[in-house]
Amino acid sequence: MDATAAPPATSTSKNLGLATLGAGLLIILGSIGSELADPLFILLIAAFALILYSIPRLHRLQAHADGAAGHWGARLVVFGGAVLILLGLTFLAWEAVGDAPDDPPAWANALFPIGFFSFLIGVIAFAIGSIRAKVFPTIGPALMIIGLVAGVAIDMATGAFFEDDGETTAWGFLIGIPTFGLGLAWIGYWLRGGGGPTTSSTTTPPTTTA
Repeated sequence: MDATAAPPATSTSKNLGLATLGAGLLIILGSIGSELADPLFILLIAAFALILYSIPRLHRLQAHADGAAGHWGARLVVFGGAVLILLGLTFLAWEAVGDAPDDPPAWANALFPIGFFSFLIGVIAFAIGSIRAKVFPTIGPALMIIGLVAGVAIDMATGAFFEDDGETTAWGFLIGIPTFGLGLAWIGYWLRGGGGPTTSSTTTPPTTTA
């Protein structure tokens, strides 16, 4: 299926588009804002909640044209995102009551890589499936892949990915995560009916007979 134009403006596509657009914008605001003020981390938790709502529905909207990559990618995104939301809410609760541990407990250290890499692999797989399905504009899922892969690669190269004290600026996080959010927002905006044709096509008008 080729995405030749923005979809009809149904209430379902509008709601899904709004949720996806909101997730993307919150990812951008939360990733940049949380570096300036810790409480703005709540924006990332809200973004992940919207992602858990949006991704499975985006998968269904592609009518399984995204193949196994989209199928399993959507499930990994939901699993990994749920784990990250749980951890984020737990640490926010600790901060709220003033009882945050100096070092994360062992169970949190074990759960974080599980949730993070499940989400990372899930997004990449889902985006690859979306590019294959050609239902959404290709630039949206492409930015999702570029953002996450580049973000992790940059922070691993600089050492920021492995630090807990934040002495090294996490440029990958500051650049890659907003790029990922931009990809989500692009899909959401398109679903809201604001997108234009993504491929050129010529349609032969139907002929009628008396």
